[in-house]
Amino acid sequence: MARKKNWKRIDVSAVHESLVESNIARTIARTGIAEDIVIDTEGVAPSRRLAKKIKAQRHPNPIAARGAVERTKLQKLVARIKRKSDQLDIDEARETSGVSCTVGCVGFKLVQRPNEDIWGDDGERAVKRRPKMPNLVKVIPAVAAPHAGQSYNPDPEAHAELISQAIEALPTEPEVSEEPLTDLVQRALPELDVSELTFVQKQKLASLITHEKLDEEAIDKVLHDLHGEADDDESEEEDMGADEASRARRLKRKTRAQRNRQKVHKEMVKQALMRKQVKRLVHDIQEMKVEPADAGGDQSSQEKKEERLRRYLERLVRGKTAPKFGNKVYKADPPTVALSEEMKASLRQLQTPAKSPVDHVLDSIYRRGLVPAPPVIDDGYRDKARKRVLKRTRKFSGKLLKGT
Repeated sequence: MARKKNWKRIDVSAVHESLVESNIARTIARTGIAEDIVIDTEGVAPSRRLAKKIKAQRHPNPIAARGAVERTKLQKLVARIKRKSDQLDIDEARETSGVSCTVGCVGFKLVQRPNEDIWGDDGERAVKRRPKMPNLVKVIPAVAAPHAGQSYNPDPEAHAELISQAIEALPTEPEVSEEPLTDLVQRALPELDVSELTFVQKQKLASLITHEKLDEEAIDKVLHDLHGEADDDESEEEDMGADEASRARRLKRKTRAQRNRQKVHKEMVKQALMRKQVKRLVHDIQEMKVEPADAGGDQSSQEKKEERLRRYLERLVRGKTAPKFGNKVYKADPPTVALSEEMKASLRQLQTPAKSPVDHVLDSIYRRGLVPAPPVIDDGYRDKARKRVLKRTRKFSGKLLKGT
């Protein structure tokens, strides 16, 4: 008998084949082979490929199909164990019979082991059942049902209710107090009348509260030191007011250099105004239309005109008469009114009834410079075109009439 560690090196395939053949020979000798042979003359029996396909389709369930690789490994392991057990049976039979048998001999009796009926109902199920899926009715929904006001066409009452709920769910901002110092003192000292305290007392009490030094002695000291500190504050304010007033007077006082600069500036402005008035006077005299003395009229009317001109110039030099630059009067533009497209189109048709809307669009395009406008064919354009044509004909007239 070979040692245990050398079992993997022993080739028992030939012995296994001989055992299989002997088992087949025994079954045939016992039952006969005629019953197992079926000749298919009508094509009812499936072919091998179809049988394999049907077998694959009749697989227990997809969960078992996922473990095909592991199942193959287990089948190989079972076959290997079975071969080893058969080899052990053969070795035991040899030892008991004391006969050395070669490959193919069947002179000894094999030890029969109890085998389980794999086709019986008592055996354990080789394949587990497919796990049952839970019913969808029993599944609890992940989210709550939407509100009736969230639909595409909700009822007015449901919509108003949803809006009120949304407003209530909005975060409310904390109210900012207009008098935080007063509120702080009132919350810390509710038995104290805050309306009778001054601003300085509130400040001192707030500092005591923030620094956690609030005791009866400190509160009494703040409340009893009101008058002395108030007098001191008033005296300090008066002193500060007097100092600020004196400082303002000192700042308003001008130095000699500042007064000299202002005097020079005034003289320069006065001279500039004088030059401007002289220029205006010269311009007005040049623009005035004075008729000659011998053109018509008598001597008295001419003297009256000269006297009137002299008075006008005197008043103009003194600045009592405002100079006039022509007879142009400024007129403001009318207010802009927004009109619709229909009214604009009707106004265009009233202004130019011969033009179509397309002509107005073309005029707008030409006016904005998007496209170069075509020439306007008028008398001037015709004259230019005629001159250009005649000039060319004169230029090439010698060449044209050369062959004639």
